[in-house]
Amino acid sequence: MNREILIDLYRKRGFSEEKTSDAINQVFQLEVFLSHNALTLTTAEEKDIEEYVDLLIVEKKNNLETILALARYFYVINRQNIYIYFTKLLGGLGVLENIESRVKEFQGEQIRHRIFDDFLKPPLGTKKEDIPEYTKVLMKKLEANLDEKSYCKILAGNNHLVPREAMEAEKKLYEKSESLDTYLKERHQRKVAELQEYCDQKKVWYEQVITQEVVDFVKKNQEILSATRQGDILYVTKIPYEPDKYIKEEDQIMKRYYACHCTFAREAILKNDDVPYRWCYCSGGFAKFPFEVILDRELDVTVLKSALKGDDICRFAIKI
Repeated sequence: MNREILIDLYRKRGFSEEKTSDAINQVFQLEVFLSHNALTLTTAEEKDIEEYVDLLIVEKKNNLETILALARYFYVINRQNIYIYFTKLLGGLGVLENIESRVKEFQGEQIRHRIFDDFLKPPLGTKKEDIPEYTKVLMKKLEANLDEKSYCKILAGNNHLVPREAMEAEKKLYEKSESLDTYLKERHQRKVAELQEYCDQKKVWYEQVITQEVVDFVKKNQEILSATRQGDILYVTKIPYEPDKYIKEEDQIMKRYYACHCTFAREAILKNDDVPYRWCYCSGGFAKFPFEVILDRELDVTVLKSALKGDDICRFAIKI
């Protein structure tokens, strides 16, 4: 274990000595676990790390700070595949809790009680293959207690709790633009340039490995990472979750799988075990949120295409 590299990261991020010490201990515990199988932090594969996370769940030690400490360590030692594994575990943080809050906000405590009081949420670190079963149960509960329009509106919120402040720079750029169309074009150009930088530096962009093929793919379609406008509708196409694999894939099921971002649903695609596509209104909420910030009002979204619906891409219409 390279303690100094982790200490340096935690100091740069302004974490306390106590938090830094705890992170070192968490990585050390993993190192000890791996050593029993003659593995190290540099030789272990995803399945080995998954076994350890399973143990953390059993021992009720699967807390957020532990997962974050492990993720950060693999990031700084440049083990991208293991780092991405941890980002997948963290991808659904707060989503179910926010949906529950929105049920209460729009439908009241009694409906929230009916849907969520006996609904078991997946523990942090749950195997990706197991999570869609939780999603299917929740969708059945939403469908049994609410009409389609109501539960789609609830799902289409800022369920990842992206702070509005994260979009303030974009809001200022929009306000300086001569028109919305100009802003959308310039936004896309900025995003393509950002991807090119990550490609050139061989860095992970959020959870994605960016190759030149990915940059070129995004560059051809303004709807990806920005939008196009027709009348009062914005059209947004989601960048595939694993874009490099998506571009190269010819099998339709695998292409849908590589397109899907959703921690709560994507593994169901491989099992041909349907999660209702209306769950994708949650992704629609994520897609519309930047535009809600820059336009300073709540917007309606419609799922046009989605991997859960059988399409090989996810596309949304946002009414402005």
